[in-house]
Amino acid sequence: MLSYAPPTLNPGTAKVFELFFTPQRIEVSNSEAAFLKTAASIRIPYGEIELSTSSWGDGPVVMLVHGWGGNRAQLRGFVPPLVEAGYRVVAFDFPAHGDTPGQTTNILEMSPAFKAVQEHVGQCHAIIAHSFGTLVTSYTLVNHPEIAPNRLVYFGAMNRLMDSIPRFQKQASLSDESTANLKRKIEETFGRELLASIANESLTSQLMIPTLMFHDEQDPITPIEDSREIASSWPFAKLVTTNGLGHRRPLKDEKIIRRTVEFICE
Repeated sequence: MLSYAPPTLNPGTAKVFELFFTPQRIEVSNSEAAFLKTAASIRIPYGEIELSTSSWGDGPVVMLVHGWGGNRAQLRGFVPPLVEAGYRVVAFDFPAHGDTPGQTTNILEMSPAFKAVQEHVGQCHAIIAHSFGTLVTSYTLVNHPEIAPNRLVYFGAMNRLMDSIPRFQKQASLSDESTANLKRKIEETFGRELLASIANESLTSQLMIPTLMFHDEQDPITPIEDSREIASSWPFAKLVTTNGLGHRRPLKDEKIIRRTVEFICE
């Protein structure tokens, strides 16, 4: 899956390359861990590893997809109302996330992992995705239209894959030279055309799926402009903006959760 640093890199660039593809895992809280224990635990084979997966309830499947560095417990607020509404809710950890093994990963590894879970649990009625998980979802659905759900809900959607490089530069306080070296090696490893093609605004325009999008005006991780650009080219999407909830709190907001469940039940 080309998620490692090629041996031709100099040590400085190699370290930056590895760091770029290393998710900074968000620790699971005690309450989140306790909630995961209420689920049926599933280990889904994926290459040499197994994807940690949790399932609640019975009925049509609603899949929860976390973002970069996240885990399957982050979207737990949607589980009780969806189960009560008659759905089976499935959440999983991508490679190198949560309880799934791995050190580094990338979208070309995460996408087939997503599909492996879907094949195991069956066709999804709806998918709820957060942040980078929205880009993985769109990329997977475009490449595998046969698994398209009836409804999509996106939170804090990321637009262009390559925008992650300047955002990483700011987060890691990299010099312009180091960032240029990183970008060059990423393009050499994966292919410039492929990377440029992975953008939600171009992917979602191919998805004829009713979609509800939420994005906070003050999101410090993924700028709201990302969702606005996506929604402007996606006639099947409705963008709802919030104020003061940041990047992750919309996943816990009772009004937003209720609106999401109502949309999925339509």
